[in-house]
Amino acid sequence: MKAIVFHGERIPGQTAPDFLPGLSHLTLTEVATPDLPSEDWVVVKSKIAGICGSDLGFLQGKPMPAAEPYFQLPVIPGHELFGEIEAVGKRVKGFRNGQRVSVDPSLGCKERGFKKLCLQCRNGNLGICERLAEGRLKPGILIGTCRDTGGGWGEYFVAPSYRLHPVPDKIEDDEASLVEPFAVCLRAVLNNPPLRKELVVVIGAGTIGLMNIAALKAVEPTCRVACIAKYPFQAKLARKLGAEYVIDAQGDDVMHRIGELAQTMEEQAVELFQNIDDSSNAAAALFYQGMFAAERGEWDVAAEKYDLSLQSWFRGDGDQTWFKALVGLADVAAAIGRVESSARFLGAVDQLLSELGTELMPFDRPAHERATGACIRALEPGRFALLKEEGSALSTEALLAESSEVVEAARASDQ
Repeated sequence: MKAIVFHGERIPGQTAPDFLPGLSHLTLTEVATPDLPSEDWVVVKSKIAGICGSDLGFLQGKPMPAAEPYFQLPVIPGHELFGEIEAVGKRVKGFRNGQRVSVDPSLGCKERGFKKLCLQCRNGNLGICERLAEGRLKPGILIGTCRDTGGGWGEYFVAPSYRLHPVPDKIEDDEASLVEPFAVCLRAVLNNPPLRKELVVVIGAGTIGLMNIAALKAVEPTCRVACIAKYPFQAKLARKLGAEYVIDAQGDDVMHRIGELAQTMEEQAVELFQNIDDSSNAAAALFYQGMFAAERGEWDVAAEKYDLSLQSWFRGDGDQTWFKALVGLADVAAAIGRVESSARFLGAVDQLLSELGTELMPFDRPAHERATGACIRALEPGRFALLKEEGSALSTEALLAESSEVVEAARASDQ
């Protein structure tokens, strides 16, 4: 088959412009069609393969330290995949030759032949599989970075049948080629879903940035999206996809403009709080009011808002994000010198995150890091661990009691 191959060394006599030096590492050549690693894999005829930002990284000669240990050159690039099934393994069911498919290019433990999955694969995080350089396949994070699978820039590549997604006839080929990159954006949004009317900033209006806008609006139509766009056609598309604000990356003071928009968030929180019948919204509004007060150093106000947010969530329908208020309380407790309370709150947060199989949201991390740092500085390691263990076992009533004590202490410290 013919394929575009990326080599580790520059091809003798081949030139490239300064801004894309990696072009001198590409050849269009005849190579063998990849073999099926297992009989539950298929051969796919590539119809359209996208050019991802990581592919551009190759061509621009940029170092990629997070990825480079996990692939060996030469490779056939292309992991934004769409094609037709050319041949199926003996154990493949539900697919036929000629069928149009979109492909999840992930190469985790299962693809590498391991029956027991690593922790990351068990949690659905195949992109950070702990065995990316092990098993029956050559190193590679994805199809298109692994020498054994080929990639979309070749005529054919191989993929596991359980990573295929049939494409309905009503979806055109060009649209089908965008399924994989859109899935990346949708997963990011689902892992960090915006609140009602929350302001979200999308940095960049290339393909991925624009798809993130579409995903945000699909998941939470009321969220308010600000997009930083470089070119007029990008700004036009961003607005078409639902962005309420477009910031000109070349003509605006970007950070100043974001700051102006961010100031509206406290007003949005107050607006949410008016809808007191919706316990989740009320709790979120109180949390944001606490967060803004903490940023101003108004620890008594922050403690009160976080405490009310915690109470509201406990009275509501069990919204799983009530750990946000606990993170805030840990931050306040550490700031006013109640490091033992802070440690207990941190223990309760860790326990909940473990039960949910999730991690902190970006807004929560600075407060969590401040509280953790204060506890490490003030407590012996054994004492810190013991207090966190106590916190992980606290009941709802005990957490609320601890929260009330922090509120009283914060009020006293402000006098």
